[in-house]
Amino acid sequence: MTPALVFKEGPLSGRRIEVDAELVLGREDAGLTIEDEELSRRHAVVRPGDGGIEIEDLGSTNGTYVNGSRIEGPTRLAGGDSVKLGRSLIEVESARAAATVAAAVPSAPAPAPPAPAAAAAGARSAPAAAFGAYAVPVVKRRRGIASRQLGPQLLSFAIVAATAVALVLYFADH
Repeated sequence: MTPALVFKEGPLSGRRIEVDAELVLGREDAGLTIEDEELSRRHAVVRPGDGGIEIEDLGSTNGTYVNGSRIEGPTRLAGGDSVKLGRSLIEVESARAAATVAAAVPSAPAPAPPAPAAAAAGARSAPAAAFGAYAVPVVKRRRGIASRQLGPQLLSFAIVAATAVALVLYFADH
């Protein structure tokens, strides 16, 4: 079994993410996007290694805390450690503890989940994040300046067109 992060508090509360490769946590442009204004775009990175995982802060403004202490460099995590990122409180589940639990409680294979409505509708989504036996799609919202969004652009064009028509009518009468 691979080590995992279990979200106890925050926007992803209740989710379990297995860490089998390097995973960047952050608000935007991250492997795992967390909707939290207190996080930096690319806040921290979690890496597996030697049967466990380590976490490193990526120069975030609000910092990354392990067991209540702010970390300054790569920090090794053990099972039961708590990690605080913004509003999220994450508990580390070690590979050994997960293997022990799996051996003690046999489980039936989970049925395949139905296709999410967003995927069926053709919505763009990022790769799915592991959530137990299910894959939960992580939908990435497109963000950017207002000029790249259709609504504000059409509203601006309508205002300019209405002003031009009003000026033409005004000067046609005078």
